[in-house]
Amino acid sequence: MLNRLASSEWRAAIAAELRAGPKALRYTVPWLLRARLNRIESLLQVVLGNADKTPDDLALEMASQRFTWSQFADASSRVAHVLAEAGSKPGDVIALLGLNSPFYLAAILGISRIGGTAALINSNLQGRPLAHAIDASGARTVLVESSLEEALRRCDEVCAKADEIFVYGSGTLDEHVASAPAAPYPPASVRSEHDFVYIYTSGTTGLPKPCRVSHARAIMAGASFGPLVWEFRPNDKLYCVLPLYHSSALLLGAASAMVCRTPMAMRARFSVREFWSDVHRYEATAVLYIGELCRYLVNTPPSALEKPNPIRIAAGNGLRPDVWSRFQERFEIDDIREFYAATEAPGFIVNLSGKQGSVGHAPLNGLGMMSLVRYDVNRDEHVRDRRGFCIRCEPGEAGELLIKVPEVTTPGLEYRGYTDEAATAKKLMHDVIKTGDKYFRTGDLLRQDAQGFFYFVDRIGDTFRWKGENVSTAEVADVITQSDAFDEATFVGVKLPAMEGKAGLVAVVPSGEFDRKAFADAVTDLPSYAQPRFVRVMDGLRKTGTFKIQKATLESDGVDPSVITDPLYVRTPSGYETLTQDRWTELLDGRLQL
Repeated sequence: MLNRLASSEWRAAIAAELRAGPKALRYTVPWLLRARLNRIESLLQVVLGNADKTPDDLALEMASQRFTWSQFADASSRVAHVLAEAGSKPGDVIALLGLNSPFYLAAILGISRIGGTAALINSNLQGRPLAHAIDASGARTVLVESSLEEALRRCDEVCAKADEIFVYGSGTLDEHVASAPAAPYPPASVRSEHDFVYIYTSGTTGLPKPCRVSHARAIMAGASFGPLVWEFRPNDKLYCVLPLYHSSALLLGAASAMVCRTPMAMRARFSVREFWSDVHRYEATAVLYIGELCRYLVNTPPSALEKPNPIRIAAGNGLRPDVWSRFQERFEIDDIREFYAATEAPGFIVNLSGKQGSVGHAPLNGLGMMSLVRYDVNRDEHVRDRRGFCIRCEPGEAGELLIKVPEVTTPGLEYRGYTDEAATAKKLMHDVIKTGDKYFRTGDLLRQDAQGFFYFVDRIGDTFRWKGENVSTAEVADVITQSDAFDEATFVGVKLPAMEGKAGLVAVVPSGEFDRKAFADAVTDLPSYAQPRFVRVMDGLRKTGTFKIQKATLESDGVDPSVITDPLYVRTPSGYETLTQDRWTELLDGRLQL
């Protein structure tokens, strides 16, 4: 404790948490109590309340599209009229496939208005993944934006099963909505624990799974993040370029704006070229980020628009240490609020004090809700003591983050899991620290320092074993991207014939021509076992719609030069050399040692 008191960073974290206390009591706790008493209804009711209080205030805007709160409520009513006329009823699941727009949010609330659940489909999916996402939801009605209709129509089986397919954005739905009754559609009665939306896992390592998000969870996300993380004030405006089918944009962005009655500006898709132009056009004071978005921005040439700018706060996750200070200092952003969360997790961590590199500090050690336990990467299992219980990590030691699932839960803070019961059960562990307890598995390795700050290390499955050592892919990529010679990098382990463990492959996007010496210099600070054995030079890294790098594809591609068309390099005693077919044969024969 004396060491903690001597730490200015620890004191700053405690001060930030104490400042958040009165706001939590005033703005968040009342929602929590209403959730406990099952008196929360839905985000739709929040928007209807905003429309009653300030009907003409701005709610949503994108380019020339603007919704006041009353127009937002009216649009949701018209969508509900159309769906009800088509036969949709309470309890139905309706798939929504579209890009960010004010109408997209109105469609979600229109589905909620009839008592249905919106399955939010990733707008980047095509073919089998798209068909799987819609099929897994059980939806028989689909709302699709016209620009994405062609991809949907190619899914013959989905279209054959669908009772209705409504196209909007120059489609049939627009006409139906325009001619729908002006009288407000009476909202269906829903309970706080009913499903509001399905939000899908990213699918970076397999087909996406629909996570069940209740009405209470959506409201509690907004009631927690709006006043405590964003600290929304009068005249604030949130700018969102992340996809609304994802939990960060919908639950932590849009829901926070709705609960706090703060206007939100958006863009259909992130544009690094238009980012600062949009910020000034909308006079945005807050921005929601994913770490890779920040990396794109700091890698662009300076712009006259980037400062001064009106942004006072940026909140998000995945902001890696090599980008954090460059992003904050270059664009002169006062507050960075990094957080750790998952759509289905029964808890989150947030960094209120701005300590660089940390995903947050858990007040009172998370009240026992957060546990880091030892995990054997090589054996792919938790380390247990002689009684069979998991062993908590020491400060500085990486382990899997587990979040306790209490016996008595509050609506909105519970673990609901997925539409697949087997997948839901798989994320739970029992008898972890003591007999009878239950924890949610995050699947992430974190570490905690002596001051109680948490740091993301890697995904379980991304960390691999080489030469008897555990190698963290995220930490290696961080070191490489600190060099100005590389715009992006990701690191994976690849299996090689007749070799134990996995060899490190880094995929890099150089800022200019690939410089082997610059690369060798960039990795010299890494331990020998963590230095990449292979380099793949690419024009751009393949990502999901939420900017997550598709590492599984790189792993499956491997490093066979007869298969890979990108330039490949291999580490030899002389340095990094071009991986030719002859070199590959030497490697397989054992004549080239790694």
